[in-house]
Amino acid sequence: MRTVVIIPSRMQSERLPNKPLVDINGKTLIQRVWENVSHEFGKENVFIAHDDKRIGEHIRTFGANEILTDKDHPSGTDRIAEALDIIDPSGNKYDFVINFQGDDVNVNPKISRHLAEILDKTGADLATVVQPISDAAQIANPAIVKTAIVRSSGRCVYFSRSPIPFNRTDGGVHSAFWHIGMYAYNLKSLRKFVTLPVGELEETEKLEQLRFLENGMSVFAAILDDTRLDPRAPADVNTPEDYEEIKRFIK
Repeated sequence: MRTVVIIPSRMQSERLPNKPLVDINGKTLIQRVWENVSHEFGKENVFIAHDDKRIGEHIRTFGANEILTDKDHPSGTDRIAEALDIIDPSGNKYDFVINFQGDDVNVNPKISRHLAEILDKTGADLATVVQPISDAAQIANPAIVKTAIVRSSGRCVYFSRSPIPFNRTDGGVHSAFWHIGMYAYNLKSLRKFVTLPVGELEETEKLEQLRFLENGMSVFAAILDDTRLDPRAPADVNTPEDYEEIKRFIK
């Protein structure tokens, strides 16, 4: 399978300003993510898609492939598609595209290879990752995206910030699948995605993966117990609290 990995990276983070460039014990967040992914896929197959010249200048200091993209994309997937057009304008070089988030410093990149295998096996338009959760506070938290999934096949039927699915027999939601924002696309599906308008469900929930489902495209997921390299630390860095915690574990 010919696979390219694109790491989207943006400076505009409300909770942690200049997030890609924060220092984690001698290396920036974006450099540590790139090193993890490059170790798995090879430097020649990994690109950082960014929207700020400061990120580009820093990326060049450690020898990564970098793509400057538009600041105004409606979603990370749209940014990935623009970068792909620059990397492979003919569309003949790769079979699958991995979207590995630029703040996933403690996520195992081997999972991305597994997602490409799911696409190859199922012919799906999109592959992603879900993780079972049972904590009531997490299930109720709108910042944690939940997935309605057919467990036997791994096919996703909906994503929501609300607790789903509701158990009519005894009321409430006692367990759920937490959607982890790792993606693999086949090229044809990715290029179709960016031609589609933002739909009503995507606009309402602010979840780009709903654009696939609203347009009849198939989404499959790997069900994993954990995605982290080190289970003691946060998977990604979104807040100052995450940042302080991750520094205690990554040396």
